[in-house]
Amino acid sequence: MTAVMEREIEPREGARLRASEKCCALFIARGTTDLTITEIASEIGISQRTFYRYFPVKAESVGPVFDWSIRRFNAVIVETNPDIALTEVLRLAFRASLLGESAERTLQLFPLVFRNSEMWSVFMRRVHDGELSVAPVLAPRLGLAADSVAARAAAAAVASSIRIALEDMVTAGADPEIAYVRTLAQFTSGPLVTTPRRLPEVGSPPRHANLTSMGGANPTP
Repeated sequence: MTAVMEREIEPREGARLRASEKCCALFIARGTTDLTITEIASEIGISQRTFYRYFPVKAESVGPVFDWSIRRFNAVIVETNPDIALTEVLRLAFRASLLGESAERTLQLFPLVFRNSEMWSVFMRRVHDGELSVAPVLAPRLGLAADSVAARAAAAAVASSIRIALEDMVTAGADPEIAYVRTLAQFTSGPLVTTPRRLPEVGSPPRHANLTSMGGANPTP
């Protein structure tokens, strides 16, 4: 675990995170998540009882690493100079939480996670958790109420961009940071925020949540 991790979590949660990191490292070293609890506990140096105290099921052994990534992402948004454009802040947050010291783990772990349906479900729950947690963090930078629909829509765009970037990394070999920035651009200036030329003439037209305040550039065709 990095020094930054040590500072940001409580001791008990730190032990759980260290165990999760060891599990992730083991999965990467073996090239598979198809290991028994007995094997995992033995290899990472804890008892099976301790394993189950940390993780109710094997799939949850990757959860604390995802949780730390969410906390790190949000911390960068809070700590970065408010004069910096939000799109750049979001890029920095992505780097800090999934690249940098974590780059090799991101590149090697997610293909394994995506092939394991139970771990994929854990990942998707964390995407949802990240969406909920980033809304109140983004809201002040956007001049919005934390519980507003616009703040929630912006948070959904950020969380979905992370998911899509990681999926593109795994399925198409894309650079995750480039894929993330491009996907954000689609949310902030893509078809959903383009006023349609004609609206259906049945009832009142739906109102869009305008995400352009996130400052995205025009998407690459």
